[in-house]
Amino acid sequence: MNVTTSYGTWNNHGDSGNLSVEASIVDAINGGPSDWQERMESSGALDLIASDYRDAIEDALPAGISIAGNEFIGLHHTDPDYTDEIGDFDIREAIQDVDLWTIIQKHDVDN
Repeated sequence: MNVTTSYGTWNNHGDSGNLSVEASIVDAINGGPSDWQERMESSGALDLIASDYRDAIEDALPAGISIAGNEFIGLHHTDPDYTDEIGDFDIREAIQDVDLWTIIQKHDVDN
């Protein structure tokens, strides 16, 4: 059984202006026309974007760190599987490398 600990929240690493991945996505599309935003929400596109974005973030994290809800959980330094790579990993940088706009375009109701 692994010993885990919190590595911080979405607000700490992903987007200091939002408490959740989903709120960050809504902020990202807020510049679009209101009817398009409504269609994105009613079609389920926002849920698909959130799922794909979370998957991409998870893929960018090393083994031993994951996103659970809006919190990053990882191995505690006392866990036998813990490595320096985990301890030194920059979660914020990994998130910045994920292209949210490509994911949004993939699920854009106008495409």
